Amino acid sequence: MQSGIDPTKRVGWAMVGVWIGLLLAGCAASDSLSTLEGPTTPAAYQTEDWSFKDNAGKRLTSAHYQINTTVMSDEVQDSVVQVMEGALGEYQKIAPGVPLSQKPMECFLFSTRGQWADFTREHTGVDAGIYLQITRGGYTRNDWYVAYFVGEAATYSVAAHEGWHQFVARNFKGRLPPFLEEGIATMFEDVQWRDNLPKWNLGVNRTRVQSLRRSVEGNYLYPLSQLLTLHAGNVISQSGARIEAFYSQDWAFAEFLWAADDGKYRKAMRQLMSDTADGSVFDPTGTLKDKQMPWNPSCAQPMLEHYLGMSLDQIDGEYQKFIRQVAYDNYAAQWN
Repeated sequence: MQSGIDPTKRVGWAMVGVWIGLLLAGCAASDSLSTLEGPTTPAAYQTEDWSFKDNAGKRLTSAHYQINTTVMSDEVQDSVVQVMEGALGEYQKIAPGVPLSQKPMECFLFSTRGQWADFTREHTGVDAGIYLQITRGGYTRNDWYVAYFVGEAATYSVAAHEGWHQFVARNFKGRLPPFLEEGIATMFEDVQWRDNLPKWNLGVNRTRVQSLRRSVEGNYLYPLSQLLTLHAGNVISQSGARIEAFYSQDWAFAEFLWAADDGKYRKAMRQLMSDTADGSVFDPTGTLKDKQMPWNPSCAQPMLEHYLGMSLDQIDGEYQKFIRQVAYDNYAAQWN
């Protein structure tokens, strides 16, 4: 593939460099946002010393995660644990009933980009050059994610985004089309805080909705027939506007499945998640049934048509209407 990334590996990306300014501008909690849900009590965890090269750090072990970090702020350490454990509950709303692995998922959060880059060079082999193009953010490789501190709000958003990729990599036998996996990951980025606990509204992502509107007005949108064949490695070298369009459209498609027409497609979405998790997903090419199979872009269309019971043209028509609704009719509601 042109990206240089082995398509048999599960790779997730959070391209924070494209949207970091917007995220920080919009991170304050808004009481007008409805249906904020999340943990009601803090997650317990144990702390022990850890280090990377000569950099002192901590290993934070909770029920489902092992977080290795050189960020030495007690507040940030606690918050990252709460975000990961809280986000796991949100992932299970999208994919209910998926059995969880008993082994904690491993995360690496570095205090500087230099440490992150050193780790990336040492652990990602020939793909390191691709990952190092990320200017601010993180990535998931196999079932562990690697990020570095980019301010509290953005760091927690990256963690929640990458955690979805981890959840899928660890617990699914099959694979999701990359554009859909990325789109669902973006649903968890808008982390709100109440009483020192993270909360989410899965219908709201103020950063992505603004990006979507810019993409519509700038005529940067990808045709759905092209979007469903893409992964992040295909767009990382493109302009910031095109990268932004890719992620905002991915988010909009995931939201389309989750929320369009009062959740009309939500049952189909959850069935798709369940079937992918147990390796029985509908896919004439066989690509999506086994996550070790090489990626075949032609698999996405028949899969979507099967689960939604519509032709791609019909899906696209409904999706385009949803995009305009979210980018314009619902735009102010996400920000007020």
